[in-house]
Amino acid sequence: MVMDELTINERIRELRTENGLTQKQLADAVGTSQTTVASHERSHDPNIYILIKYADYFGCTLDYLAGRDRAPLPYALTEEERELVRLFRSLKPSAKEYAREQMKLLSSSPLNRP
Repeated sequence: MVMDELTINERIRELRTENGLTQKQLADAVGTSQTTVASHERSHDPNIYILIKYADYFGCTLDYLAGRDRAPLPYALTEEERELVRLFRSLKPSAKEYAREQMKLLSSSPLNRP
């Protein structure tokens, strides 16, 4: 097990800023308040339920948030890929299905060939 120097609080702040989010935007995304996010970034460790919401939102593991893993996922996403994930997560279920269908079409279209 590898322990990182960053605390859970620092990890949350780092993920938020890397994703270009304000504390309010992150709070809205995980269903809490801006003051709660600020508290989590300063010193107050979130409970397991909110940690799971942060991990789900950022697409990382709980081990990453806790500093047990150095990489947020077994693979690293580029900024462009993170943007696509953020956009996809903001869609309603019906729009997500439509987006999936369009991605399937694009992946097999002549536009995607060398």
